[in-house]
Amino acid sequence: MPSKQRAIMLISAVGLCLTPSSVTAAAAAAPAASPMIIERPAPVHKFLDAKNLTLLSVNAAMMVADFASTKRALQVPGAREANPLMQSPGAAISLKIVGVGAGLGFAYLMHRAGHHQAERLMPLFVGVPSTAAAWHNAGIHR
Repeated sequence: MPSKQRAIMLISAVGLCLTPSSVTAAAAAAPAASPMIIERPAPVHKFLDAKNLTLLSVNAAMMVADFASTKRALQVPGAREANPLMQSPGAAISLKIVGVGAGLGFAYLMHRAGHHQAERLMPLFVGVPSTAAAWHNAGIHR
């Protein structure tokens, strides 16, 4: 890095670190909030409201579509399951149930932490790989 750029970076860093005393004095002299005024917290939705139930249902539908399309695609001569964990139907069903449960569990953790947008996206995020697999499987048996 050229010395001119280093000098500019050093000057800007020092300038950012220096705070005028008038700003800190004004912040210290600001009146404190009145203890008599209590603000109500923003209303929080219940975890299993209509939106979450819809999103969790979509997640489960994505998993079911993947399972059904995989089963149908395996009937094509020469097709095989690429995932070794999904070789048996029992294991496949178990893993899909775990996937739905993981989406539900992570969404609940996000809800408890107050990350409500992430809570809404979590079931979809968990279900997207199954949707991609179902889309791929649908192309196999055409």
